[in-house]
Order: sequence, then C-alpha cells, then structure tokens
Amino acid sequence: MKIRALPLIIFAISILVGAAWAANAEVLEPTAMTVADGGTINLGKIGPGQTIDLVVSGIAQLSDGGEGRWQILRVVEVPQGWQGFDSKELGTKMKAGVKAANDTRDGQYRITFRLEEDPLHQQGLGSVTFQVAVVVDRSVISASFPKERVETGVGQPARYVITLKSTSAANDVYEMSAEGVPTWSYKKSVHVPAGGTVTTFYEIVANEEKEYKPVLTIKSQSSDDIKINKELSMAVKSDVIGDIRATKNGVLVFPIVLEPLYSLLGIIGNFI
Repeated sequence: MKIRALPLIIFAISILVGAAWAANAEVLEPTAMTVADGGTINLGKIGPGQTIDLVVSGIAQLSDGGEGRWQILRVVEVPQGWQGFDSKELGTKMKAGVKAANDTRDGQYRITFRLEEDPLHQQGLGSVTFQVAVVVDRSVISASFPKERVETGVGQPARYVITLKSTSAANDVYEMSAEGVPTWSYKKSVHVPAGGTVTTFYEIVANEEKEYKPVLTIKSQSSDDIKINKELSMAVKSDVIGDIRATKNGVLVFPIVLEPLYSLLGIIGNFI
C-alpha cells in the first residue's frame, strides 16, 4: 500500500510545486521584471517626500498555460513616517504607491508589498510577498545651462535654457523661481519623469540698465530639501542692436500698434 501510494504523493507534490512556481508577481513599472514570493526588487534612488508607484499585472500566469486574476496589491509595511496606498481591486494593471516622509534621512529603506488573490482562495494562487529596496538621496536632480550669462535690453526677457536630469525612480514636479532682480517674482513649474531628462527655459526681465546676478532656485514640490541654487549673470543694456536681438525672445507687454514693428525687429534679431 505504501509503494502504491508513493506515485500519488509525488503527483500531489508536483502540483503544489507547480502552483508555487505560478505564484510570481509580474512588475510592469517603474521597471519590468518578475519577482517570486520572498524576493526583493531594487529600484534605485528617490528623494525625501517623493512618491514611488509600483505597477504589477493583475493577470496571474499559471504553470499549465492558463490565467488567473489577482485581487489586490497591498502595501504591507513601510518605514516609520512613510505612507502606503493599496491598489484598486481586480485591475488589469494594479498600481500601489508609497510616499517617503519629508524628513527622511539619506540611506537605504525597504517596503513590503503583497499581491493577493480573492479572499476565498478559489483559484489556489495564494499570495506573493516581496520587498522593494530604495535609497533615499537628496541629490536626485541636476541642472545644466548652455549659457549662464545672457545680455538683453531694458524691459526685454533674458532667456536661460535649462536641462533638468532626474536620477530618481519617482516622477516629480519642480518649481523654478529667481531672486536678485527687483520686482521680479515669476514662478514656473516643470514635470520631470522618473529617470528622465527635460529641456526647458526660464526668463527674467529687468527695467534698469545694470549688471545683475540673479539666483535661480529649482525646488521639488515633494520636499524643500530637494533643490538647486544657481547663480546666473544678466547684463541689461540700452542700445538699439541689443534691443533688436532681445526681441527674438519675445516681448511681454507692448502697444498693439507697435506689433508689426516688434515682429520685424524679432526677425532682424535672428540675423544679428
């Protein structure tokens, strides 16, 4: 009897092993990979206060070639002060989020996620519990300037081209503002995707002929600790050639009767 029962035992074990191999989480974003129960994903860097989203497939690939459905992706455990947001249920794609505390110190942290099937366990999928490792670093954004010194005319915009590069695994919005130029308080927001590069510009206007040293601040909306301060140079001169060159960057306010003249000067400015 014991010998005859052995094949049945082996068969049952093979089914259990097969089910275990089927219980994997297919991660879609921010990077594509498959993680098994008890596994760890290294997602790189995020800044304090930033929110990282993890997207997994809601479809479970079974070992027999069939498909099952996951119920929910839960955030099971986060570092102290952090926030976790479970995914919606029964989605084809399940997105769960984790927001780091604004005062998180630089260093490595772990978050525990669990992918679960329906509470009645009708499909026999079980669950997949895994960890996500991230490094909190305040230096997740850099800025480069092709020209740090710009010459312009009185009342004309000085345009600085800026390339922002993110090394974070989280999307973020950065606010740009400048100090050091009287009466100037313009703010501009730029979205920078995770690991992405964005080229944009910032303009400053002065109404007095003078040499200025404006300080441009690029600050994350997630945390005041993620920011860049860059001193620039702006020479404001009142001369015909300088004014013509400056008009190609645009004129903020001018009488509508002068619009044809400014348009012509803008064209000329491109060739001077």
